[in-house]
Amino acid sequence: MGTIWDVTVLDIINCQIEAKTWHITLPNIHVDKGELLAITGPSGIGKSTLLHWLLGNIPQHVTINGQILLSGTDITNLAIEKRRVGLLMQDVYLFPHLNVQDNICFALPKSSPFFTSKQQRSSKKQRRLKALNMLEQINLEHLANRYPQNLSGGERSRVGLIRALANQPQVMLLDEPFAALDPSTREQMGSWAFQQLAEQNIPSVMVSHDIEDIPVSAKQLCLADYYHQKN
Repeated sequence: MGTIWDVTVLDIINCQIEAKTWHITLPNIHVDKGELLAITGPSGIGKSTLLHWLLGNIPQHVTINGQILLSGTDITNLAIEKRRVGLLMQDVYLFPHLNVQDNICFALPKSSPFFTSKQQRSSKKQRRLKALNMLEQINLEHLANRYPQNLSGGERSRVGLIRALANQPQVMLLDEPFAALDPSTREQMGSWAFQQLAEQNIPSVMVSHDIEDIPVSAKQLCLADYYHQKN
């Protein structure tokens, strides 16, 4: 399942997280194409806050300063919808009134490198065919006509990732996306998801409380190593 959009690298420059009683100053971070950065640390230290700052959400309880660069382009002040940053969370929300194929179809951009110039602003039929093709490439075409309530936890996670990829993100963020799965399914799902992201050359950042969820090939950033109490 190869990528056909621009390959991206992620840089986080001069990032500082400041709360009332503590602050964190991070080293400059580089995540190459297809790489995974795992952010670890105890609860409440700002892991998910950092992730959502990358997404474009402005945190309310802390201040974050720094630069976010995608292949050298500063997106720090861009609106969420202009960043092309994907997010996969523990609770995968799928539209309950749409089957799997149409859930993925909904995420496909109307103007897309998936389609030829004659197919730009593509018809619903063409978009549904592309959604089915994405499922076929990973041997999940048997799920195309199922509705979300009829999927297992692992199937929901897989469909959630494919739908996120259908929106052609330049970066993928993962906020403990497999934590609700049983251990064997979580291991299988994690291995499959990281393989998909690596094959598509998408730099990814994951928050995890469980060190066992982190593949050995991932970079790791423990926020506790940079945590300081204010005097």
